[in-house]
Amino acid sequence: MAYKNNERGKSPLKNNILFLLFVGAVTLLFAASGARAQTPASSPAPSGSTTNEPLILFGGYNVTSSVELGVRGTSIRGDENKYRSDFNYGNGFRLFDSSFLLENKDSKSRAIDSLLVTTSGWNADPSGYTRISVERDGFYRFDSNIRQVTYFNNLDNHARNGHIADFKHNFGDFDLTLYPNSDKFRLRLGMGYNDSEGTGSTTSRAYSDEFSTPSRINSHAIDLRAGLDTNLLGFNLSLSGGWRDFNDKTTYSFNVPNRGYNTTNTTVYSLFERQHPIEGNTGYGIFNVQRTFAKRLDFTARVSFAQTNRTFQFSELITGRDNSNNIVDSDRFFIQGESRRPEFRADFGATYAVTKKFRVSDTFTYNTFHIDGGNAFNEALFTRTAAGGTRAPVFTNTNYYRVTGFERYTNLVEGDYQFSDRFGFHIGWRWTRRRVDMNGFNRSLPPATPTTTNLGFEEEENQTNAFIGGFKAKPMRNWVIFGDMEYGDSDNAFTRLANYKVANFRIRSRLSVKQFVFSVSALSKDNENPSSTIPNPPSGYPTGEFIAHTKNRMFSAFVDWTPNGKYSVSAGYTYQHLTSGSDIVINTGSLVRGFSQYFMRDNYAFFNFTAQPFRRFTFYAGYNHNKDDGQGDRISVLPNLITSYPFKLQIAESRLAYRFTRNIEWHVGYQYIGYNEALQPLSTSGSPQNYHAHLPYTSVRIYFGGGER
Repeated sequence: MAYKNNERGKSPLKNNILFLLFVGAVTLLFAASGARAQTPASSPAPSGSTTNEPLILFGGYNVTSSVELGVRGTSIRGDENKYRSDFNYGNGFRLFDSSFLLENKDSKSRAIDSLLVTTSGWNADPSGYTRISVERDGFYRFDSNIRQVTYFNNLDNHARNGHIADFKHNFGDFDLTLYPNSDKFRLRLGMGYNDSEGTGSTTSRAYSDEFSTPSRINSHAIDLRAGLDTNLLGFNLSLSGGWRDFNDKTTYSFNVPNRGYNTTNTTVYSLFERQHPIEGNTGYGIFNVQRTFAKRLDFTARVSFAQTNRTFQFSELITGRDNSNNIVDSDRFFIQGESRRPEFRADFGATYAVTKKFRVSDTFTYNTFHIDGGNAFNEALFTRTAAGGTRAPVFTNTNYYRVTGFERYTNLVEGDYQFSDRFGFHIGWRWTRRRVDMNGFNRSLPPATPTTTNLGFEEEENQTNAFIGGFKAKPMRNWVIFGDMEYGDSDNAFTRLANYKVANFRIRSRLSVKQFVFSVSALSKDNENPSSTIPNPPSGYPTGEFIAHTKNRMFSAFVDWTPNGKYSVSAGYTYQHLTSGSDIVINTGSLVRGFSQYFMRDNYAFFNFTAQPFRRFTFYAGYNHNKDDGQGDRISVLPNLITSYPFKLQIAESRLAYRFTRNIEWHVGYQYIGYNEALQPLSTSGSPQNYHAHLPYTSVRIYFGGGER
């Protein structure tokens, strides 16, 4: 199969390699000229070491900095959309990473004592960030983190390729702390933003068919926050508050004929327009208090309150033909509504040291909220017969309102005993009680005749109990073992569903033998979720208890070997054996009881090797192998369904680094990604989403001042 060109760079692999070789040659000439231009007092140190040479001085500050710039080539053979959905590394120039550190080392008082700027991943990477930290010791500290994620999703075997996305997600935080080292008074101020813009698609449904619908993604949010920390009468107090404004103005539309996924019926969209603007805000406040009494009793409490208000509209217009071949001149929906969600939560915890070896703790949580809101629904449908004859218009006008209340109490009692430095254990009991109620009405308004109002009320209470325990053992000074478990019920907030019945066990072991470190862990999770059918099911609907259960087993083993500072080897293996099943209702001509199962038999192994055989030369090689055998040779026989996602993913990478001078280091590397899947049906195109990706890259890292040498 011929290589496909990447959308972000149309050069094939051969041209990419030639370009990389050209950049490498220029790098060598630049490095050689740099080596001739300066004559260091001592021989160049190996990569990763440090020297005692003076730092660069700039206006009385010490400067330490490094920057790594380079290019990456990509060539994809196979399904490029699947590759971009998984990894999304692109062609072109890339800022691998950089750092800049400014430090005030003399005794002069300055506005800035330290400034640190780090960046990584901008341009050809799917994500990048810039972090800035500025501080004057004892007076203030400013931290910012700016991030961007290029999100891409385009899969043939998901929702018939109807749910895709290609957008930029930009988000960041800026925080200022005044008097950061003070226990008596510390002030915190901050803000953040979260924006997403781009394109995508979703699916809409009407007239017994489903349609892929393009969308323009447009959502934004901004956060403002403040806080105060102090110590009063021996109590550590903290008060925080904040405000968040958010909106989503994503739109959906197309104006070309669309027959939908079912091309055998008469349904056709000629025009589709949907706007669903959402605006809202959230305000919150949090109060924390902590104190230790007589070095034996530690008390902590937290109280928080938040309220979210939201308004929304929904307008939609459809023209075309329906599933009865009637001409749809206009099918217009308009919905508007609002909702409110106030929430209160209180957490109290106390730990008492009965003896130096025995401690008892209790944690109590109370959480309550309610959601009240409603909307007005209007539809105006104008249609004609298939031959163009008149039909009576249809108007719908309804109101809905709901109030949902939630209240939950949780208490956890634990005790831990430390027999010696070699062995300790803890046990505990968790109890929860939850109450949920819902009431509201549905009301039909004119032109409906007669108008009606239906009232509804539901109430449900639930209680759970669970045992937890664990231990830490050190059979030898270089060997430690951890174990923990949870057995009992876990709260399920969904109505008409019983509690999760859980039995979870985990054990971990770590052994150090000279230059070797061995780690082994095992995990077992059993989860059972009984439920009942809908109240008053229609005739012919299967009844009885429906159960969803999951059994998950996982085993991992890792080894690290570091014989000296020049060589290191690490390898590991993880196996996950998961089987889930659920009773279902399936339509085989009539509604019958069935069973759905999902299988995962995932094997993951990796190997990494790093060597520095010479002072200026560093070599790295790594390999990752991931294979899920899925359901094996099991097949579905209605009314029972068997599903899985069998695939194989291989990632191999090698990298060379050579230091020409104490300030210049050259990197060249190559990464291979191979993906194969075995799914039936394979995709909407009938072909597997397999691909092979080749990613050669090269870069130059330049050091300034007293950073790495």
